[in-house]
Amino acid sequence: MNIKLLRLRIGSIDTLTRYVATQVNNLFPDKGVDNDIEQIAGLVPKALERMLPILESVLNYTPGFFDHFNSLQYASFLYLLSNEQWLSNRDETILAERLFCLNKALNTIDLFYSVKMPEIFFLSHGHGVTLGNVTYGNRLVIFQNVTVGRVGSHRPCIGNNVVLYPGAVVTGKSVIGNGCVIGAGSVLHGVEIPDNTVAIMRFGELKLKPIGTRKYICLYLR
Repeated sequence: MNIKLLRLRIGSIDTLTRYVATQVNNLFPDKGVDNDIEQIAGLVPKALERMLPILESVLNYTPGFFDHFNSLQYASFLYLLSNEQWLSNRDETILAERLFCLNKALNTIDLFYSVKMPEIFFLSHGHGVTLGNVTYGNRLVIFQNVTVGRVGSHRPCIGNNVVLYPGAVVTGKSVIGNGCVIGAGSVLHGVEIPDNTVAIMRFGELKLKPIGTRKYICLYLR
């Protein structure tokens, strides 16, 4: 979809730019709101363009419609905005840092601006989420209180079409295959999960079983 066809609940890209700039200036002031508007203006269209496949894919989003009052959409958008600023100038990260802080303050999401997220990801009730700088496959669904992160130099690798349910922890050399589901409260450290597997915690022990014919990802993504 052409970004020109994207509908914004707030009305226009200029209004959205001012909205974000006002928030970041109020909570994490630097050189004034006019300076923030000037910097953010060039980033908003790029971030919205990256929102398009997310809006198209998530079942409870309306394709082609960005709602800044939907906190899940807005959290994703703020990450994309901070990431775009970092990609555009890695030597000057003050705005990216402030947008990261804004996202953390509003949505309790720790998703640093330099983390490379996949094209399609869904922060479902994403508060309390910490997503470190690891390898993420496409079409990723993340629920609240999920933690993904490295231990020393060891970083997890997550495949495509993966669902991380509330409270899941993935750290170290863990490898999660394509089409996997990590159950609520499951703790994976240095564990390899084959493709199309459900991982759940039972009495403190990680249990694995084939996912069968049920496509969990289809509960959330088109």
